[in-house]
Order: sequence, then C-alpha cells, then structure tokens
Amino acid sequence: MNASSLFRVEFGRLMRNRLAWLAAALTALAPIAGYSFYHPTFGDSMGALYLANPMLTGGMAGTLLFALLILAALDQPARSGTAALIETIIPPVKTHAIRLLAVLSLAVLTSLAVGILYLPYTMWKLNIVFSFSDYWLAVLLFLLSGPVMGTLAAAMAIQITGRLDVSVLALLAAVIFSRSRWCSQYFLAHWNIPLVSTLSDAFGSAVVWRTAFYSRLVWLCLLGGGWLLSLLCVRQYGKGAAGSLIHRIKRPVLPISSILLLLLGAVLWNRQPFIDHCPEDWISMETADRFHEHLTTESTSLNVTIDSFLMGTLSGEASWQIRNNSGSPQELYFNLNSGYRVRSITANGEPLPFEDLKNDYIASRELRCTLPADEEISLVITYGGMPRIWNAQERELSGNYISSRGIYLASHHLAPTVAGCAPVEDGDTPVTLTITLPTAMTPVSTGSPKQLSDNRDGTVSWVITDQGTDRIQLFAGDYVYKELATGSGMPIQFYYSKRYQSRLENGALELMEQAIAYCTSHYGPRSFTKDKPFKIVQLTAFQFGGFANRSISGMGETYFSDENLNNPAKGPASAEVLAHEIIHQWWGLGATLYDPEDEDWNDEGITVYTTYRLMSEIMGEDYARENYTDKWKAVMEDQHASFYQRHPEYLDRLPKRYSNEILASRSGSNWYDGNALMIYRAAEKTGPQKIDEIWSELYTRQASGLSDMITLTDFLDACGLKKGEVERE
Repeated sequence: MNASSLFRVEFGRLMRNRLAWLAAALTALAPIAGYSFYHPTFGDSMGALYLANPMLTGGMAGTLLFALLILAALDQPARSGTAALIETIIPPVKTHAIRLLAVLSLAVLTSLAVGILYLPYTMWKLNIVFSFSDYWLAVLLFLLSGPVMGTLAAAMAIQITGRLDVSVLALLAAVIFSRSRWCSQYFLAHWNIPLVSTLSDAFGSAVVWRTAFYSRLVWLCLLGGGWLLSLLCVRQYGKGAAGSLIHRIKRPVLPISSILLLLLGAVLWNRQPFIDHCPEDWISMETADRFHEHLTTESTSLNVTIDSFLMGTLSGEASWQIRNNSGSPQELYFNLNSGYRVRSITANGEPLPFEDLKNDYIASRELRCTLPADEEISLVITYGGMPRIWNAQERELSGNYISSRGIYLASHHLAPTVAGCAPVEDGDTPVTLTITLPTAMTPVSTGSPKQLSDNRDGTVSWVITDQGTDRIQLFAGDYVYKELATGSGMPIQFYYSKRYQSRLENGALELMEQAIAYCTSHYGPRSFTKDKPFKIVQLTAFQFGGFANRSISGMGETYFSDENLNNPAKGPASAEVLAHEIIHQWWGLGATLYDPEDEDWNDEGITVYTTYRLMSEIMGEDYARENYTDKWKAVMEDQHASFYQRHPEYLDRLPKRYSNEILASRSGSNWYDGNALMIYRAAEKTGPQKIDEIWSELYTRQASGLSDMITLTDFLDACGLKKGEVERE
C-alpha cells in the first residue's frame, strides 16, 4: 500500500475514533477558559484579553490533548497485540510516520474550525481594533502551535521509550516546565506555545509575530529532528531501542536529516536576532566615563530609511561636525543598539578603522575609533540592522520597534550617539533627522517635525529638527492631533491613534486637562512655548505604563481602551498612570528630587502623592484613601515583613538574576509607595494646604535655577521636621 492510500485509511480510522473527536472538542472549548480564569499574557489590551489569552489557552490544552491522542494511536498495536502482524505488512517506521501525519492533519482542521467558530465573537469584542491578519496569525502561531508541538514531542517520547506511562509523565513534566518561572523569561524556552506578553490594539504586534514565528521555527527544527532520530528507535524484529537504532542507522537518510535539523535548530537558537546579551549582573556594572574635554559636537544630522517593515530593519547615515581642539588624534566612543552593525566610518572623507567592543549593556554596545588631529572634523557613520530588546525586558517583549502600524526609536536605537564623549557646545546646537514614512503614519518627536515632500509612492519624507542633543525620540503611527484646553494658555498637544477617535469622548481628555490644571495651580506653570509645546503621545501596549521625557509625556494605549474607559470600578487602572505621567512634567522634568545620602529619594514619591491629591479632589477622599494611601501602607508593610528585608545576608546566596529582581522590587516600593507615604505623613503634621505651599516653593526655586535639586533634607527642613519623624515604613 502506497503512502497516500495508507494515509487515507489511517485518517479515516482516526475520524472514527471517539478519542479523536473528544480531543478536538475539548481543544475547541478550551479558549473559553482564556476569557475567564486562565491568562497566559499579563497585558490588559483588548487584543490580549480577547484574542491572545483564548488562543494561547486553546494551544496549551491542544498540547496535552493531541499528545495523548498520538500516544494512544502509536501504542494501539501493542495494546491490541497486533504489532507483530502489522509489521509483516507495513514497516513500523512508515506506520508511525503516517499516524503522526494523520494526527497533525486533524490538528490543522481543528484549529481552522476553532478559528471560524470564535471569529464572530472576537470581531464583536475587539470592535474598532479588530484585525483579520492578527486574528489568523494568532490562530496559526498561538492555537495550532500547541497541538503540533505536543504531537511531535509525544511521538518522539514513545518512540524512544516504548512505554506509554513514561511518555505521559515525560510530556507532563515538559509542559509544567514550560510554564515555570525560568521559562517564562525567555522567548525561546516556550516550546509548545510562544511567549506573548500582550498584543497592541493600535500600533501592531510585530514583535510578537516575529518572535513567535522564530521560536516556532526553532522548535519545529528541534522536535522534528528529535522525532526523526526517534524513528530509528522504533522497535522491529523483537529488538529493543538500541538494536533497532543500530539496524536502521546503516541507511544514512534518517540520521543525517535528523542531525541537520537539530543543528539548524541549535544555530537558530544561538543566533536569534531579537534579544541582546547584556550580563545578568548588569545592575552591578560600572559604566566608564567617556567625557572628552577636547571634543565638542557642533551639529548632528541623521538620515534614516526603514528597509523592511516586515522584518523591522532600518539603515541610516549619521553625520556630526566635531571640533577637536587638542591638535592631536583623539579616541571617540559611540553607542548604538546591539542589533545594528556599523558598515563604515569616515572622517573628512577618509575611511577610519573602528573596533566593536561587544560590551552589550541594556540593548546597546560601544564602538571605538580614533579621530584625526584636524580641528574641524566631519564624521560620518553608516549603519543598519534590527533593534534588539534588552534581555531584562525579554518577558515583556518591550523595547524599540519598527512595524507597519507603528514605530518607536530613541537615542542610540535610532542612530549612534556620541554626546557622552563629545558633548554639545550649547543648548542651540542643531540636530536634524530626515526619515521617509508611509502616508498613513504621522511622526511625533521631542523635536519639531515638518513634511518635506509627498513622494507619490505611498510615502512622505519628513525632517525633524531639535537643539542641544542627538538623542531624538521618534514615534510614528496613525496619530490624530488634538489641542487640549487647560485655561492657562500653555500649549498642550495630544496625539492618539485614529482607532480611538470615537472613544475619547468618555472623559479621558477631561481627566488629562484636570491633571494639567491641578499642577499649574498648585505648583506653577511649565515653561512650554508654541515652538516647544507640551506633547502627550499614546504608546503601544508593549511600553507598559508610561514615561515623561523633556517636552513629551507618554501614555499606554490601554488607558484609552473600552475596557478602561467604560469600567468606573477600575479607578486607578484607568486614571492613576494617566495623571501620574502628566505630573512628571512638573516633577522629574520641571524639578528634580535627588539626595546623594538617600538613594531612594526621587521624583516618583511626589508624583504619586500629587496623583493621590488630584484623585481625592475628583473621586473623593474615601476613594483616594482606599486606592492610594491604604495601598502604600500595605506595600510597605509587606516589604518590611519580607524575609530578605529582614535577612539581607541571604541575598548573596541567590542567583544574580533573582537577587537583582528582589533589589529592583524593593527600590520600586521605596520610590513609589515609600516616598509617597513619607510625604503623606509629613502632610498630616503640617496640613495639606501648607504642604502644597512647601512644594510650590521648592518647585519654583529649582525651576528658576536657585537650586540644582531638591534633597530629602530640603523637604524636611521646609516642613520643620527632622529625619526619623516621618518614615517610609
């Protein structure tokens, strides 16, 4: 019987098997659990809640169900006592291969049916953010991946061990290990379903699709190679695994094919292009001071081209005018994203040799070259590649990115930076960025974007100008522009995705205006102008939380989703971070809190405290106490009760990665909750109105240049308090 005829017979037998129908039915029902109690992702975007979680849950269930199905199919001849008879008709290797193909075919049909079944509901829930391409990519990479990988792994296990019970235990151990804390941190360690932190509703989830496809390819090679190798161990002629292996290894096709697949999987694993190789003990690393008194940057010009939105690659040319006042050659260090490769460096038209130091540190690395003794130097660097993600953020898949729906590139992730070694001459030193984007994309930046030309090919060329630094931040997407009214005359520009245009009439814009008005009335106005307006930009879901930098404040896209805007019970989930990041325009950018004697004293405490005061005015004191002050106290009490807080000597016994996580968590608690609680307790002693006057005076002093920073001592002295009278715990 030829292979096609045998497949038809085997697939027909499988379709008459009640166990096969049960596996398919349970896989189809499993996504329901993803809507309710099982959440493989930790994002709260609509795509994460109603697409990723259900499909990943279906994939996880399919891993186990189809693994059991293939184990039952391959063990059936042994259970029925017909193995010897079947061997006389069809070679067992051929039988195993055909049965695997039949189960995989059923997995494909089941996934297709599940995709069709859940399509209407998903379209209804996602509404304006639904994407057909994202939906079917999720079915393929999240749902189908589980049954396929589970089938291959189970078939490999039983072909090697020859025992059903051992194979089931091995498979369960592999699935449990895949959900362990260690595996959750590495995208390649997810063997059955891919690592998915969240999905973006508005700006594309290219980083998920790329890493998911790549990891599926790696595991197809590894499991496929392992399965081919295990075929050599299929028992025949009464021999065991070793005897069967020796008998079949004489024919080189299977062993060579399996070894090639395994080697390909290993190479792909080792050469993955998405995550950097920053040391695990990065927190203890000391960065070298590259300041050079003889070098000065007079101007910067960047020309960037997106090579492929599919692959997320770019190429660029960065040019600097540098003055060398030493009269001798000088070493120059520059930083760039560790995923980029420098192609050439020239100084005044002459090629320069350069060295890649390969010292990965937070998704960047340094390169070094020697500048000539010329006083005026025109330095040009050409480069290109795919921006990599810092490995400490691998679990979140959070970093700079390029996709067909959105772009975020900043500092050395956009172009090499030399400012640390050759600082700018003054605040007026110009920097320009020229970039070509699709017509549907609007750039938003720390600088001032201006359209250069419509290229009449679906793209538009833009130039962005800034002063004083080469660390431009660039966002691009289908942004809609809205000017917010604050009543203070301070220009506020708000950029958000066009997909949310019909959703922002539910109070989100009003809340933003209230936060700005509160800070202006309590602390004083920020010094923004029409030429340098205050910008608020909506971020992709992969930039969890928000940020504030210079004249830009970033807000996560989920703050404007239906789930947040229409759920008043969430409170801080929809309002706290929104207000928090706007308040950073005053505390963190307008004035800085820093104390060399207290490393935990920073801008976060007063920012959180101001958010609490704002929400107490909007929602009432009871609401603010429940969601803010009670939370601060609970967090600090938990930290005080922590074993490692009481016994810090045991931290040194932990692996670096885990001890760093504990230290980072402790610092975060002190920054946000501890500092806010300390300010709150000071306000209880002085009174809320008095504490507002104190912070207004401290803010005005630094904003006017009378002080460099606000220390903890400055704050306590202004309150008439001494250290120890108010504590974080």
